[in-house]
Amino acid sequence: MRVAIIIVGFRNAADISNCLTYLDRQTHAAFTVHICENGGREAYRRLVAILPNAQGPSTKADGKAGVEPNAPSILQTTEAALPTTGLPIFLHEASGNLGYAGAINLCLRLLTPRDDWDAVWVLNPDTEPAPEALAALIEYGARGAYGIVGSRLLLKETGRVQLYGGRWRKWIARGYNIGRAAPADAVPDVEAIEREMTYVVGASMFVTRRFIETVGPMEEGYFLYNEEVDWCHRRGAFQLGYAHASVVYHQQGTAIGSHRTRAGTSPLSVYLIERNKILFTQRFYPRVFPAIALVALALTAQYMTEGAFRNFVVALRGWWAGVRGERGEPRTSFARS
Repeated sequence: MRVAIIIVGFRNAADISNCLTYLDRQTHAAFTVHICENGGREAYRRLVAILPNAQGPSTKADGKAGVEPNAPSILQTTEAALPTTGLPIFLHEASGNLGYAGAINLCLRLLTPRDDWDAVWVLNPDTEPAPEALAALIEYGARGAYGIVGSRLLLKETGRVQLYGGRWRKWIARGYNIGRAAPADAVPDVEAIEREMTYVVGASMFVTRRFIETVGPMEEGYFLYNEEVDWCHRRGAFQLGYAHASVVYHQQGTAIGSHRTRAGTSPLSVYLIERNKILFTQRFYPRVFPAIALVALALTAQYMTEGAFRNFVVALRGWWAGVRGERGEPRTSFARS
């Protein structure tokens, strides 16, 4: 199976370089790597400087992702290659900060006319896939009518399980990490996990071409957070899978400022987490939206109980932005939050 690996970058060249080192060790060696840099020209140049065997950059005249005058585009692309396997890397400079889904969709639009890929593997830049990670995803995905398959995510800091899969808890508008904090070598009931899970986490998400062509691209209105939950909720007859043999270590939070404590989470992450759970609820549970929105509002008090007073104010702003239907990149500054 031929796979296109997609990584979204935002001024984190060191993370991406480290991830590429682990991709160069994959036992399945039929893939290309597409990196979309959302962080501007200087971030793009820093990435070019550390890419192995870089050839470029070369300006692309056909980088438009759509027909509208202001449609997201690729300003330039640099080609490189993994040093050991020689597999190709394509580094794309986005025309602006397109957000997580926007950058992935831009890569998907570039891939659409090509016939040299059968699936995409979306990876966070702060991940370290084990050598068999991709092969295990491919092998497991071939067992059934899976549209998206996830990996066993392990926290690099602790070596314990971050999650096997995600379950969206409708009435409190929050996700739940199945298997959280379990030992890395625990042997779970995979069938039970798949019955429970309602989404695959975007840190390692193997998506078939058929799923993409049937369901469509990711929803870009969230900007960050909930995009994969939305995608999985639109899956129709496709199944979600969990490939336990696909091990991926994750340095949680380095890419987007999320954190395991409410006080340590960046204001931008707090804002988008609270906003997007409201946007998601409006889209998928409109009949019970008022009740869920009130519960979500009440739960923002948890920031106060943990002493995260600044983030409590940001959470309220995010909640209200969701109620108002704000979408895309936040139209507010967090410098004085």
